[in-house]
Amino acid sequence: MSLALGLLFSAGCGEKKESGVTGQGVKKEAREAVQTATAFTQQQKEEYQKKLEAKLKEYDQKLDELKGRAEKMKEEVKGEINKEIEEFRKNQQAAAKKLEELKAASGKAWEDLKSGIDAALEEMEKTLENAFSRFR
Repeated sequence: MSLALGLLFSAGCGEKKESGVTGQGVKKEAREAVQTATAFTQQQKEEYQKKLEAKLKEYDQKLDELKGRAEKMKEEVKGEINKEIEEFRKNQQAAAKKLEELKAASGKAWEDLKSGIDAALEEMEKTLENAFSRFR
């Protein structure tokens, strides 16, 4: 019995085997995870900025088309179209300002700006569609 107890005791007090996990390893993995997440967020932000810039250019082209149509219409209608265009331009300038804020923002801040910009773009799209449908 003392032999069995001695073996059990020596097995429990023997050297521990390394599990391969160290404090340094965990810190390194955590740092790499943060760097990966940051790079991914930055990539998403840049893709969104490009999408927004392209959308604003598209709106410019549509407004030019609407202006061209207005030139061919009666003065009364032309005044209405120009009023719509002016309102849209104000919204477009606000969106361009938000784009500049977006470029300077990072992390959570840019995600918050994104949702506001998306809502503004939807409103701009509706306004533009309404203008085109009214003045066809």
